[in-house]
Amino acid sequence: MVSAFHPALPVRLSGRAQVAGRRERNQHLDDEVPRARPVGVFQIDTVDGPDLRGGLVRRYRNRLLAGLSAGLVGTLLAACSGFGAGSDDSGGQTITALVAAAGAGQKEQYDQYYQALAEEFHKETGATVNFQYYNGGAQENSIVQTSLVSGSGPDVIGYGSALGGTLYGTQGFLTLSQQDWDQVGGRDSWNPSTLSVSGPSPTEDIGVPSFSVPYMVAYNKAMFAKAGITGPPRTWNEWIEDAQKIQAASPGVYGAGFDPADTLDPWKFVWSYTHQLGGSLLSRDGKEAQLDSDQVKTAIGFYFSQLYQYHIVPPESLTWNNAQMLSAFTAGKVAMLPIATRSTLTAAQSSPVANDIAFAPLPSVPFGMAGRPAGGTPALSIVSGQFWAVFKYAENKKSLALALAKASNSDAVVLKQYQSLGWTPSTKAGIEMLAKAQPDAKPFLDVAASQEATEFTSAWAQLQAGLSTTINKVGSSLAVNGRWNDQELSSELAAGQQAAQAALK
Repeated sequence: MVSAFHPALPVRLSGRAQVAGRRERNQHLDDEVPRARPVGVFQIDTVDGPDLRGGLVRRYRNRLLAGLSAGLVGTLLAACSGFGAGSDDSGGQTITALVAAAGAGQKEQYDQYYQALAEEFHKETGATVNFQYYNGGAQENSIVQTSLVSGSGPDVIGYGSALGGTLYGTQGFLTLSQQDWDQVGGRDSWNPSTLSVSGPSPTEDIGVPSFSVPYMVAYNKAMFAKAGITGPPRTWNEWIEDAQKIQAASPGVYGAGFDPADTLDPWKFVWSYTHQLGGSLLSRDGKEAQLDSDQVKTAIGFYFSQLYQYHIVPPESLTWNNAQMLSAFTAGKVAMLPIATRSTLTAAQSSPVANDIAFAPLPSVPFGMAGRPAGGTPALSIVSGQFWAVFKYAENKKSLALALAKASNSDAVVLKQYQSLGWTPSTKAGIEMLAKAQPDAKPFLDVAASQEATEFTSAWAQLQAGLSTTINKVGSSLAVNGRWNDQELSSELAAGQQAAQAALK
């Protein structure tokens, strides 16, 4: 089926919309970070390299070793020589933690957070932590691969939640025992939804949760009130209806924003909608990719129908990334963002909408339905945040690594991370404490408590890339051709399906 969208709404055929803005990111960040500088009781190290966000460890360690040439191994070993290799400094015990670098405009906040964590860790252990930053997923991938090949490098990694299955598949990280969990406060200290991405089963965990970054709808309260809307949308029908009401009440404003050219946002939207329909990107037995399922096609179709059918997003947004969408929102040009975090408030400081922003859960009932179909889940947000995993070669530093994980969940650090970056705690006690200390955190804590895990598989990189690439290409084609094409969508999903399925074998 081929459908034309509104001919009165021009689409830019090349380039990105010229909208400036800071990128709203919390994981696998890609901004420039200063070289190794001391901050209090810890050291920040960075590694230069290409910025290719979303790169992940794509192979098991044995495949990696088998496929590397002798020359490349030598290069990797040489590149690794500057990293801590798990031995104590002469001045006392030291641990090296590999973590994501700060996002645009967030360096000061990141410094505050890591300063608080380092101080809490030092207070409890007397030891020092070196934070080694990676700039983007490709750099993270490179450092992890290098470290696994050489058997030396950072002692512990703070990894994004979606990377758990891939890291587990390398077999290069320590499995947590009951004694290990006891050292950090007990496994039952965390919500089951958070623990669902710690490992494939409760006896095969590799990751200790650190913090959570729930995704929310950000909306403009003033625009809602002007349109006579009393609350945020709870269903996707209401999403469309509310957006149309806003446009009628505020000519020149679009009801919603989207960013099909972004590498990280669109797949989260489609993932949630797919799960609300009862679908998944992977079969229950983990053996079959399902990128070409009816639910995925319907989810992508609804995503783009906001443009070509309902006309509630700016036509130029077909080429937008997250920064451009966020800039349009903070400029008062769009009224709702579907994939936002509390850091939206930071981006909106001194903007015309600074005092008009509110947050709500993602709508959870698919368009045209009175309720979710059988097997459908609310899927309000992916489990998003950071987990700590210990490299096997650093087993002699395991106790220190677990102490760092415990410190990251302390009240002092939880308060600092929320106040500086909007990150929410991952433990039950931390959630209860923050709810009392920061009443404004309630909507974020509610969603954080009900996050749903992405599919836990070593082939997650291919699943995410297949979905993200499909959305990017379909959006680009729609911008150029001005028509929606079902056949093109099916073709792109088939290619992603083939690549993901190959990775599962």
